[in-house]
Amino acid sequence: MLSNAKGSLSSRIGLGFAFGLLKLFAKLPYPVVLATGRLLGRLLYRIKSRRLIVEANLRYCFSKKDFNQRQEMTKKHFLALGEGFAELALAWYKPFKKLEKYHEIKGLEHYQKAKESGQGILFLGYHTTSLELAGAIMARYLDFAAFYRPNKNPVLDGHIQAGRNNRSKTMGRNDIRSIGKWLKSGEGLWLMPDQDMGRHSTEFAPFFGNPACTLTSPQRIAKLGKAKVLPVSYHKDDKGVMKVEVLPEIEFTGDDYIDCTMTNKILEACIMQAPEQYYWVHRRFKTLPEGQRSIYFQKPPKLKLIDSKQHDGALYSGKILSRSDGMPKLVRTVDGQLLNVFYRGTSLGVDLTRKELRTMLDKCAMLTFRGFYTISPKEFTYCSERNAYMIRYQEAPGVALHHIPQSRRHPTAIVLGNWLAQLHNEGIRLGDIREANIQLLPNGSPILLNPRNCEFYHREIKESLREKDIVAFINAIGFIEQDDTSQQLFREQYQLNRLNEVDSPSK
Repeated sequence: MLSNAKGSLSSRIGLGFAFGLLKLFAKLPYPVVLATGRLLGRLLYRIKSRRLIVEANLRYCFSKKDFNQRQEMTKKHFLALGEGFAELALAWYKPFKKLEKYHEIKGLEHYQKAKESGQGILFLGYHTTSLELAGAIMARYLDFAAFYRPNKNPVLDGHIQAGRNNRSKTMGRNDIRSIGKWLKSGEGLWLMPDQDMGRHSTEFAPFFGNPACTLTSPQRIAKLGKAKVLPVSYHKDDKGVMKVEVLPEIEFTGDDYIDCTMTNKILEACIMQAPEQYYWVHRRFKTLPEGQRSIYFQKPPKLKLIDSKQHDGALYSGKILSRSDGMPKLVRTVDGQLLNVFYRGTSLGVDLTRKELRTMLDKCAMLTFRGFYTISPKEFTYCSERNAYMIRYQEAPGVALHHIPQSRRHPTAIVLGNWLAQLHNEGIRLGDIREANIQLLPNGSPILLNPRNCEFYHREIKESLREKDIVAFINAIGFIEQDDTSQQLFREQYQLNRLNEVDSPSK
Protein backbone atom coordinates (compact mmCIF):
# COMPACT_ATOMS: atom_id res chain seq x y z
CA MET A 1 0.00 0.00 0.00
CA LEU A 2 2.82 2.36 0.92
CA SER A 3 4.66 1.69 -2.35
CA ASN A 4 1.44 2.25 -4.29
CA ALA A 5 0.87 5.52 -2.50
CA LYS A 6 4.43 6.61 -3.24
CA GLY A 7 4.00 5.59 -6.87
CA SER A 8 0.79 7.57 -7.10
CA LEU A 9 2.42 10.58 -5.45
CA SER A 10 5.47 10.45 -7.73
CA SER A 11 3.13 10.18 -10.72
CA ARG A 12 1.20 13.25 -9.59
CA ILE A 13 4.41 15.22 -9.02
CA GLY A 14 5.88 14.16 -12.37
CA LEU A 15 2.75 15.03 -14.33
CA GLY A 16 2.32 18.29 -12.47
CA PHE A 17 5.91 19.25 -13.35
CA ALA A 18 5.41 18.28 -17.02
CA PHE A 19 2.25 20.33 -17.38
CA GLY A 20 3.93 23.21 -15.56
CA LEU A 21 6.65 23.17 -18.22
CA LEU A 22 3.93 23.10 -20.86
CA LYS A 23 2.51 26.36 -19.47
CA LEU A 24 5.96 27.96 -19.63
CA PHE A 25 6.40 26.61 -23.16
CA ALA A 26 3.20 28.40 -24.20
CA LYS A 27 4.93 31.74 -23.61
CA LEU A 28 7.31 31.11 -26.53
CA PRO A 29 6.50 32.60 -29.96
CA TYR A 30 4.23 30.50 -32.18
CA PRO A 31 6.94 29.75 -34.84
CA VAL A 32 9.39 28.64 -32.14
CA VAL A 33 6.84 26.20 -30.72
CA LEU A 34 6.25 24.68 -34.15
CA ALA A 35 9.99 24.40 -34.86
CA THR A 36 10.47 22.61 -31.53
CA GLY A 37 7.62 20.29 -32.43
CA ARG A 38 9.27 19.34 -35.72
CA LEU A 39 12.43 18.37 -33.84
CA LEU A 40 10.29 16.13 -31.64
CA GLY A 41 8.70 14.68 -34.81
CA ARG A 42 12.10 13.61 -36.12
CA LEU A 43 12.64 11.66 -32.91
CA LEU A 44 9.15 10.10 -33.09
CA TYR A 45 9.92 8.90 -36.63
CA ARG A 46 12.56 6.61 -35.16
CA ILE A 47 9.96 4.65 -33.17
CA LYS A 48 9.67 1.72 -35.56
CA SER A 49 6.43 0.25 -34.21
CA ARG A 50 4.52 3.49 -34.87
CA ARG A 51 6.25 4.15 -38.16
CA LEU A 52 5.17 0.73 -39.45
CA ILE A 53 1.54 1.58 -38.64
CA VAL A 54 1.74 4.85 -40.59
CA GLU A 55 3.42 3.11 -43.54
CA ALA A 56 0.74 0.39 -43.59
CA ASN A 57 -2.12 2.92 -43.50
CA LEU A 58 -0.60 4.98 -46.32
CA ARG A 59 0.06 1.86 -48.39
CA TYR A 60 -3.58 0.82 -47.96
CA CYS A 61 -5.04 4.22 -48.81
CA PHE A 62 -2.54 5.44 -51.42
CA SER A 63 -1.64 2.26 -53.31
CA LYS A 64 -1.12 4.22 -56.54
CA LYS A 65 1.74 6.18 -55.02
CA ASP A 66 5.13 4.52 -55.19
CA PHE A 67 7.29 3.59 -52.22
CA ASN A 68 9.37 6.80 -52.27
CA GLN A 69 6.29 9.03 -52.39
CA ARG A 70 4.71 7.29 -49.40
CA GLN A 71 7.97 7.45 -47.44
CA GLU A 72 8.00 11.20 -47.99
CA MET A 73 4.41 11.37 -46.71
CA THR A 74 5.43 9.30 -43.67
CA LYS A 75 8.24 11.69 -42.78
CA LYS A 76 5.94 14.71 -43.17
CA HIS A 77 3.35 13.01 -40.97
CA PHE A 78 5.80 12.63 -38.10
CA LEU A 79 6.88 16.25 -38.42
CA ALA A 80 3.19 17.22 -38.17
CA LEU A 81 2.73 14.81 -35.25
CA GLY A 82 5.60 16.47 -33.38
CA GLU A 83 4.06 19.88 -34.06
CA GLY A 84 0.77 18.56 -32.67
CA PHE A 85 2.39 17.63 -29.36
CA ALA A 86 4.04 21.03 -29.11
CA GLU A 87 0.74 22.74 -29.95
CA LEU A 88 -0.82 21.43 -26.74
CA ALA A 89 0.80 24.41 -25.02
CA LEU A 90 -0.74 26.81 -27.55
CA ALA A 91 -4.16 25.17 -27.54
CA TRP A 92 -4.55 25.09 -23.76
CA TYR A 93 -2.55 27.96 -22.31
CA LYS A 94 -1.57 30.63 -24.86
CA PRO A 95 -3.70 33.82 -24.80
CA PHE A 96 -6.04 33.63 -27.77
CA LYS A 97 -5.23 37.13 -29.03
CA LYS A 98 -1.70 35.87 -29.79
CA LEU A 99 -3.16 33.16 -32.01
CA GLU A 100 -5.41 35.45 -34.06
CA LYS A 101 -3.00 35.94 -36.96
CA TYR A 102 -2.32 32.20 -37.10
CA HIS A 103 -5.83 31.04 -37.93
CA GLU A 104 -8.69 31.60 -40.39
CA ILE A 105 -12.29 30.45 -40.14
CA LYS A 106 -14.93 30.22 -42.87
CA GLY A 107 -18.47 28.94 -43.21
CA LEU A 108 -19.88 30.59 -40.08
CA GLU A 109 -23.05 31.37 -42.07
CA HIS A 110 -23.86 27.64 -42.05
CA TYR A 111 -23.46 27.60 -38.27
CA GLN A 112 -25.67 30.67 -37.79
CA LYS A 113 -28.39 29.18 -39.99
CA ALA A 114 -28.39 25.95 -37.98
CA LYS A 115 -28.32 27.89 -34.71
CA GLU A 116 -31.39 29.92 -35.69
CA SER A 117 -33.40 26.72 -36.07
CA GLY A 118 -33.23 26.18 -32.29
CA GLN A 119 -32.15 22.58 -32.79
CA GLY A 120 -28.99 21.03 -31.42
CA ILE A 121 -25.97 20.82 -33.73
CA LEU A 122 -23.81 17.74 -34.27
CA PHE A 123 -20.40 18.84 -35.56
CA LEU A 124 -18.72 15.99 -37.45
CA GLY A 125 -14.94 16.17 -37.15
CA TYR A 126 -11.98 13.84 -37.47
CA HIS A 127 -8.61 13.16 -35.86
CA THR A 128 -5.60 15.12 -37.05
CA THR A 129 -2.15 15.82 -35.66
CA SER A 130 -3.29 19.37 -34.76
CA LEU A 131 -6.60 18.36 -33.25
CA GLU A 132 -6.19 20.24 -29.95
CA LEU A 133 -5.30 23.51 -31.68
CA ALA A 134 -8.20 23.10 -34.11
CA GLY A 135 -10.57 22.50 -31.20
CA ALA A 136 -9.34 25.56 -29.33
CA ILE A 137 -9.95 27.77 -32.38
CA MET A 138 -13.37 26.21 -33.08
CA ALA A 139 -14.42 26.85 -29.48
CA ARG A 140 -13.78 30.56 -29.99
CA TYR A 141 -16.49 30.78 -32.65
CA LEU A 142 -18.77 27.76 -32.13
CA ASP A 143 -20.72 26.65 -29.07
CA PHE A 144 -20.26 22.94 -28.40
CA ALA A 145 -19.04 20.28 -26.00
CA ALA A 146 -16.27 18.03 -27.28
CA PHE A 147 -17.06 14.32 -27.02
CA TYR A 148 -14.04 12.39 -25.72
CA ARG A 149 -12.91 9.13 -24.18
CA PRO A 150 -11.39 9.68 -20.69
CA ASN A 151 -7.76 8.63 -20.18
CA LYS A 152 -7.22 5.49 -18.11
CA ASN A 153 -4.83 7.40 -15.82
CA PRO A 154 -7.11 9.65 -13.71
CA VAL A 155 -4.27 12.04 -12.82
CA LEU A 156 -3.30 12.51 -16.48
CA ASP A 157 -6.95 12.79 -17.47
CA GLY A 158 -7.45 15.56 -14.90
CA HIS A 159 -4.58 17.61 -16.37
CA ILE A 160 -5.84 17.06 -19.93
CA GLN A 161 -9.38 18.13 -19.11
CA ALA A 162 -8.17 21.14 -17.17
CA GLY A 163 -6.23 22.26 -20.24
CA ARG A 164 -9.14 21.64 -22.61
CA ASN A 165 -11.63 23.35 -20.35
CA ASN A 166 -9.60 26.55 -20.63
CA ARG A 167 -11.08 26.83 -24.12
CA SER A 168 -14.19 24.67 -24.38
CA LYS A 169 -16.60 22.28 -22.68
CA THR A 170 -16.02 18.54 -22.74
CA MET A 171 -18.37 15.60 -22.47
CA GLY A 172 -17.09 12.16 -21.47
CA ARG A 173 -18.35 9.03 -23.17
CA ASN A 174 -21.91 8.47 -22.04
CA ASP A 175 -24.98 6.58 -23.14
CA ILE A 176 -26.61 7.79 -26.34
CA ARG A 177 -29.86 8.77 -24.58
CA SER A 178 -28.05 11.32 -22.39
CA ILE A 179 -26.34 12.71 -25.47
CA GLY A 180 -29.72 12.89 -27.20
CA LYS A 181 -31.12 14.99 -24.34
CA TRP A 182 -28.10 17.30 -24.61
CA LEU A 183 -28.77 17.91 -28.31
CA LYS A 184 -32.53 18.26 -27.84
CA SER A 185 -31.86 21.12 -25.44
CA GLY A 186 -30.30 23.03 -28.35
CA GLU A 187 -26.66 22.41 -27.43
CA GLY A 188 -23.81 21.49 -29.79
CA LEU A 189 -21.66 18.37 -29.78
CA TRP A 190 -18.33 17.82 -31.57
CA LEU A 191 -17.97 14.16 -32.52
CA MET A 192 -15.06 12.44 -34.33
CA PRO A 193 -16.30 9.02 -35.51
CA ASP A 194 -13.30 8.16 -37.70
CA GLN A 195 -11.51 5.62 -35.49
CA ASP A 196 -11.83 1.83 -35.56
CA MET A 197 -13.91 0.79 -32.53
CA GLY A 198 -14.58 -2.83 -33.57
CA ARG A 199 -17.57 -4.48 -35.19
CA HIS A 200 -20.27 -3.20 -32.80
CA SER A 201 -22.56 -0.55 -34.36
CA THR A 202 -20.45 -0.24 -37.49
CA GLU A 203 -20.70 -0.68 -41.24
CA PHE A 204 -17.96 -1.49 -43.74
CA ALA A 205 -17.98 1.54 -46.04
CA PRO A 206 -15.43 2.67 -48.65
CA PHE A 207 -12.60 4.86 -47.42
CA PHE A 208 -9.96 5.73 -50.02
CA GLY A 209 -11.31 2.83 -52.07
CA ASN A 210 -11.03 0.22 -49.31
CA PRO A 211 -13.55 -1.17 -46.80
CA ALA A 212 -13.25 0.63 -43.46
CA CYS A 213 -15.11 -0.23 -40.26
CA THR A 214 -17.20 2.95 -39.92
CA LEU A 215 -19.29 3.92 -36.89
CA THR A 216 -23.04 4.33 -37.38
CA SER A 217 -23.40 6.29 -34.13
CA PRO A 218 -23.54 9.76 -35.81
CA GLN A 219 -26.76 8.75 -37.58
CA ARG A 220 -28.32 7.41 -34.39
CA ILE A 221 -27.22 10.39 -32.30
CA ALA A 222 -28.48 12.91 -34.85
CA LYS A 223 -31.85 11.14 -35.09
CA LEU A 224 -32.26 10.77 -31.33
CA GLY A 225 -31.27 14.39 -30.64
CA LYS A 226 -33.14 15.79 -33.66
CA ALA A 227 -29.95 17.66 -34.46
CA LYS A 228 -28.59 19.49 -37.46
CA VAL A 229 -25.40 17.86 -38.80
CA LEU A 230 -22.53 20.13 -39.83
CA PRO A 231 -19.18 18.65 -40.95
CA VAL A 232 -16.14 20.73 -40.00
CA SER A 233 -12.84 20.81 -41.88
CA TYR A 234 -9.50 21.89 -40.38
CA HIS A 235 -5.85 21.76 -41.44
CA LYS A 236 -2.70 23.89 -41.29
CA ASP A 237 -1.27 25.45 -44.43
CA ASP A 238 2.43 25.65 -45.34
CA LYS A 239 2.84 28.76 -43.18
CA GLY A 240 1.42 27.09 -40.07
CA VAL A 241 -1.92 28.93 -40.28
CA MET A 242 -4.82 26.80 -39.01
CA LYS A 243 -7.73 26.94 -41.46
CA VAL A 244 -11.12 25.94 -40.10
CA GLU A 245 -14.25 25.73 -42.23
CA VAL A 246 -17.81 24.87 -41.22
CA LEU A 247 -19.27 22.96 -44.16
CA PRO A 248 -22.91 23.02 -45.32
CA GLU A 249 -25.47 20.89 -43.46
CA ILE A 250 -25.84 17.25 -44.49
CA GLU A 251 -28.84 14.99 -43.97
CA PHE A 252 -28.68 11.28 -43.25
CA THR A 253 -30.84 8.97 -45.36
CA GLY A 254 -31.51 6.24 -42.79
CA ASP A 255 -29.48 3.70 -44.78
CA ASP A 256 -26.33 3.06 -42.71
CA TYR A 257 -24.18 2.00 -45.67
CA ILE A 258 -25.13 5.08 -47.73
CA ASP A 259 -24.68 7.41 -44.75
CA CYS A 260 -21.30 5.93 -43.75
CA THR A 261 -20.13 6.15 -47.35
CA MET A 262 -21.20 9.80 -47.48
CA THR A 263 -19.36 10.74 -44.27
CA ASN A 264 -16.24 8.89 -45.45
CA LYS A 265 -16.30 10.78 -48.75
CA ILE A 266 -16.53 14.08 -46.90
CA LEU A 267 -13.68 12.95 -44.64
CA GLU A 268 -11.54 12.05 -47.67
CA ALA A 269 -12.05 15.52 -49.14
CA CYS A 270 -11.05 17.13 -45.83
CA ILE A 271 -7.98 14.90 -45.45
CA MET A 272 -6.72 15.61 -48.98
CA GLN A 273 -6.26 19.30 -48.12
CA ALA A 274 -3.21 18.19 -46.10
CA PRO A 275 -3.02 14.36 -46.15
CA GLU A 276 0.11 14.16 -43.99
CA GLN A 277 -1.79 15.81 -41.10
CA TYR A 278 -4.41 13.08 -40.74
CA TYR A 279 -3.87 10.82 -37.70
CA TRP A 280 -2.29 7.93 -39.62
CA VAL A 281 -0.52 6.67 -36.50
CA HIS A 282 -3.81 5.06 -35.39
CA ARG A 283 -4.65 1.49 -36.52
CA ARG A 284 -7.57 2.73 -38.57
CA PHE A 285 -8.01 -0.60 -40.36
CA LYS A 286 -7.49 -3.12 -37.55
CA THR A 287 -11.03 -4.45 -38.15
CA LEU A 288 -11.49 -5.77 -41.69
CA PRO A 289 -14.14 -7.91 -43.42
CA GLU A 290 -14.01 -11.63 -42.66
CA GLY A 291 -11.24 -13.37 -44.53
CA GLN A 292 -9.21 -10.24 -45.32
CA ARG A 293 -5.65 -10.33 -44.08
CA SER A 294 -4.50 -7.67 -41.62
CA ILE A 295 -2.56 -4.84 -43.22
CA TYR A 296 -0.38 -4.37 -40.14
CA PHE A 297 2.91 -6.07 -39.39
CA GLN A 298 2.40 -9.42 -37.70
CA LYS A 299 5.40 -10.65 -35.71
CA PRO A 300 6.65 -14.10 -36.72
CA PRO A 301 5.87 -16.86 -34.19
CA LYS A 302 8.34 -17.59 -31.42
CA LEU A 303 10.06 -20.96 -31.29
CA LYS A 304 8.31 -23.46 -29.00
CA LEU A 305 9.99 -26.61 -27.69
CA ILE A 306 7.95 -29.82 -27.93
CA ASP A 307 8.66 -33.47 -27.09
CA SER A 308 8.66 -36.40 -29.50
CA LYS A 309 5.13 -37.43 -28.53
CA GLN A 310 3.73 -34.02 -29.51
CA HIS A 311 5.86 -33.93 -32.66
CA ASP A 312 4.90 -37.42 -33.87
CA GLY A 313 1.27 -36.93 -32.91
CA ALA A 314 1.03 -33.83 -35.11
CA LEU A 315 2.76 -35.48 -38.08
CA TYR A 316 1.08 -38.89 -38.14
CA SER A 317 -2.47 -37.83 -37.29
CA GLY A 318 -2.84 -36.16 -40.71
CA LYS A 319 -2.23 -37.01 -44.36
CA ILE A 320 1.42 -37.09 -45.44
CA LEU A 321 1.69 -35.14 -48.70
CA SER A 322 5.44 -35.50 -49.28
CA ARG A 323 8.55 -37.06 -47.73
CA SER A 324 12.25 -36.19 -47.49
CA ASP A 325 14.71 -39.08 -47.07
CA GLY A 326 11.81 -41.27 -46.02
CA MET A 327 10.64 -38.84 -43.32
CA PRO A 328 7.43 -36.77 -43.51
CA LYS A 329 8.09 -33.39 -45.10
CA LEU A 330 4.64 -31.88 -45.75
CA VAL A 331 1.53 -32.99 -43.84
CA ARG A 332 -2.11 -31.89 -44.03
CA THR A 333 -3.75 -32.07 -40.61
CA VAL A 334 -7.32 -33.14 -39.93
CA ASP A 335 -8.33 -29.49 -39.34
CA GLY A 336 -7.05 -28.34 -42.73
CA GLN A 337 -3.65 -26.97 -41.74
CA LEU A 338 -0.24 -27.70 -43.24
CA LEU A 339 2.83 -28.87 -41.32
CA ASN A 340 6.18 -28.24 -43.01
CA VAL A 341 9.12 -30.12 -41.44
CA PHE A 342 12.77 -29.01 -41.68
CA TYR A 343 15.48 -31.28 -40.28
CA ARG A 344 18.30 -29.61 -38.41
CA GLY A 345 21.60 -28.97 -40.16
CA THR A 346 24.67 -27.71 -38.28
CA SER A 347 28.07 -26.40 -39.27
CA LEU A 348 30.80 -25.60 -36.73
CA GLY A 349 28.15 -25.44 -34.00
CA VAL A 350 25.89 -23.07 -35.95
CA ASP A 351 22.29 -24.17 -36.46
CA LEU A 352 21.91 -23.33 -40.15
CA THR A 353 18.35 -24.60 -40.40
CA ARG A 354 17.05 -22.40 -37.61
CA LYS A 355 18.84 -19.36 -39.04
CA GLU A 356 17.39 -20.03 -42.49
CA LEU A 357 13.89 -20.55 -41.09
CA ARG A 358 14.06 -17.38 -39.01
CA THR A 359 15.04 -15.41 -42.11
CA MET A 360 12.20 -17.01 -44.05
CA LEU A 361 9.65 -16.25 -41.32
CA ASP A 362 10.79 -12.63 -41.15
CA LYS A 363 10.33 -12.33 -44.91
CA CYS A 364 6.89 -13.94 -44.68
CA ALA A 365 5.92 -11.28 -42.14
CA MET A 366 7.35 -8.46 -44.26
CA LEU A 367 5.50 -9.60 -47.38
CA THR A 368 2.26 -9.97 -45.42
CA PHE A 369 2.72 -6.51 -43.90
CA ARG A 370 3.32 -5.00 -47.34
CA GLY A 371 -0.03 -6.28 -48.54
CA PHE A 372 1.07 -9.21 -50.69
CA TYR A 373 -0.36 -12.69 -50.35
CA THR A 374 1.82 -15.19 -48.53
CA ILE A 375 1.11 -18.00 -46.13
CA SER A 376 1.76 -16.67 -42.64
CA PRO A 377 2.86 -19.39 -40.17
CA LYS A 378 0.82 -19.95 -37.04
CA GLU A 379 3.35 -21.94 -35.00
CA PHE A 380 7.09 -22.65 -35.00
CA THR A 381 8.30 -25.67 -32.99
CA TYR A 382 11.48 -27.67 -32.40
CA CYS A 383 11.79 -31.26 -31.20
CA SER A 384 15.30 -32.09 -30.00
CA GLU A 385 14.56 -35.85 -29.95
CA ARG A 386 13.67 -35.78 -33.65
CA ASN A 387 16.18 -33.05 -34.46
CA ALA A 388 13.48 -31.31 -36.47
CA TYR A 389 11.76 -27.96 -36.79
CA MET A 390 8.12 -27.74 -37.77
CA ILE A 391 6.13 -24.77 -39.06
CA ARG A 392 2.34 -24.87 -38.95
CA TYR A 393 0.41 -22.98 -41.63
CA GLN A 394 -3.22 -22.35 -42.36
CA GLU A 395 -3.63 -24.10 -45.68
CA ALA A 396 -4.47 -21.73 -48.53
CA PRO A 397 -6.91 -22.96 -51.21
CA GLY A 398 -4.44 -22.21 -54.00
CA VAL A 399 -3.72 -23.79 -57.38
CA ALA A 400 -0.11 -24.64 -58.33
CA LEU A 401 1.06 -22.88 -61.49
CA HIS A 402 1.86 -26.15 -63.26
CA HIS A 403 -1.83 -27.10 -62.86
CA ILE A 404 -3.06 -24.00 -64.70
CA PRO A 405 -5.00 -25.20 -67.79
CA GLN A 406 -3.97 -24.07 -71.28
CA SER A 407 -7.00 -21.78 -71.57
CA ARG A 408 -6.00 -19.84 -68.43
CA ARG A 409 -2.28 -19.37 -69.10
CA HIS A 410 -2.48 -16.02 -70.88
CA PRO A 411 -4.64 -14.39 -68.14
CA THR A 412 -2.31 -15.91 -65.53
CA ALA A 413 0.74 -14.44 -67.27
CA ILE A 414 -0.94 -11.02 -67.08
CA VAL A 415 -1.67 -11.45 -63.37
CA LEU A 416 1.92 -12.52 -62.66
CA GLY A 417 3.35 -9.58 -64.64
CA ASN A 418 1.27 -7.16 -62.57
CA TRP A 419 2.24 -8.93 -59.34
CA LEU A 420 6.00 -8.83 -60.01
CA ALA A 421 5.78 -5.15 -60.95
CA GLN A 422 3.98 -4.41 -57.66
CA LEU A 423 6.68 -6.26 -55.73
CA HIS A 424 9.40 -4.29 -57.49
CA ASN A 425 7.58 -1.01 -56.93
CA GLU A 426 7.57 -1.81 -53.21
CA GLY A 427 11.33 -2.45 -53.20
CA ILE A 428 11.05 -6.26 -53.09
CA ARG A 429 13.13 -8.52 -55.31
CA LEU A 430 12.31 -12.22 -55.48
CA GLY A 431 15.74 -13.50 -56.48
CA ASP A 432 15.99 -17.14 -57.55
CA ILE A 433 12.33 -18.02 -57.27
CA ARG A 434 11.00 -21.51 -57.96
CA GLU A 435 7.69 -22.19 -59.68
CA ALA A 436 6.66 -24.41 -56.76
CA ASN A 437 6.81 -21.36 -54.47
CA ILE A 438 3.83 -19.69 -56.19
CA GLN A 439 0.14 -20.57 -56.22
CA LEU A 440 -2.99 -18.75 -57.36
CA LEU A 441 -5.82 -18.13 -54.89
CA PRO A 442 -9.48 -18.56 -55.97
CA ASN A 443 -9.72 -14.77 -56.46
CA GLY A 444 -6.82 -14.93 -58.94
CA SER A 445 -4.22 -13.32 -56.66
CA PRO A 446 -0.78 -14.96 -56.44
CA ILE A 447 0.36 -16.40 -53.13
CA LEU A 448 4.02 -16.92 -52.25
CA LEU A 449 5.09 -19.97 -50.22
CA ASN A 450 8.24 -19.99 -48.07
CA PRO A 451 9.92 -16.84 -49.51
CA ARG A 452 13.56 -17.56 -48.74
CA ASN A 453 15.33 -15.54 -51.42
CA CYS A 454 13.51 -12.20 -51.27
CA GLU A 455 15.56 -9.04 -50.89
CA PHE A 456 14.05 -5.89 -49.38
CA TYR A 457 15.17 -2.39 -50.27
CA HIS A 458 14.22 0.94 -48.73
CA ARG A 459 14.50 2.66 -52.08
CA GLU A 460 13.57 2.05 -55.69
CA ILE A 461 15.17 -1.05 -57.27
CA LYS A 462 17.66 -0.31 -60.05
CA GLU A 463 16.57 -1.12 -63.59
CA SER A 464 19.38 -3.67 -64.01
CA LEU A 465 18.15 -5.62 -60.96
CA ARG A 466 14.56 -5.39 -62.20
CA GLU A 467 15.50 -6.92 -65.54
CA LYS A 468 17.58 -9.63 -63.87
CA ASP A 469 14.63 -10.54 -61.65
CA ILE A 470 12.23 -10.57 -64.62
CA VAL A 471 14.45 -12.99 -66.54
CA ALA A 472 14.87 -15.26 -63.49
CA PHE A 473 11.11 -15.22 -62.93
CA ILE A 474 10.31 -16.11 -66.57
CA ASN A 475 12.87 -18.92 -66.53
CA ALA A 476 11.29 -20.33 -63.36
CA ILE A 477 7.69 -20.35 -64.64
CA GLY A 478 7.42 -23.17 -67.16
CA PHE A 479 4.45 -22.05 -69.25
CA ILE A 480 5.76 -18.46 -69.54
CA GLU A 481 9.23 -19.60 -70.56
CA GLN A 482 7.89 -21.97 -73.23
CA ASP A 483 5.22 -19.68 -74.73
CA ASP A 484 6.32 -16.50 -76.53
CA THR A 485 2.81 -15.01 -76.30
CA SER A 486 2.73 -15.53 -72.51
CA GLN A 487 6.14 -13.88 -72.23
CA GLN A 488 4.95 -10.90 -74.25
CA LEU A 489 1.75 -10.52 -72.17
CA PHE A 490 3.78 -10.87 -68.96
CA ARG A 491 6.24 -8.14 -69.97
CA GLU A 492 3.52 -5.83 -71.31
CA GLN A 493 1.59 -6.01 -68.03
CA TYR A 494 4.80 -5.49 -66.05
CA GLN A 495 5.65 -2.38 -68.07
CA LEU A 496 2.07 -1.08 -67.87
CA ASN A 497 2.08 -1.32 -64.07
CA ARG A 498 5.57 0.15 -63.95
CA LEU A 499 4.56 3.10 -66.18
CA ASN A 500 1.45 3.74 -64.06
CA GLU A 501 3.71 4.16 -61.03
CA VAL A 502 6.40 6.25 -62.70
CA ASP A 503 4.05 8.52 -64.63
CA SER A 504 1.49 8.95 -61.84
CA PRO A 505 0.17 12.58 -61.78
CA SER A 506 0.69 12.61 -58.00
CA LYS A 507 4.41 12.48 -58.62
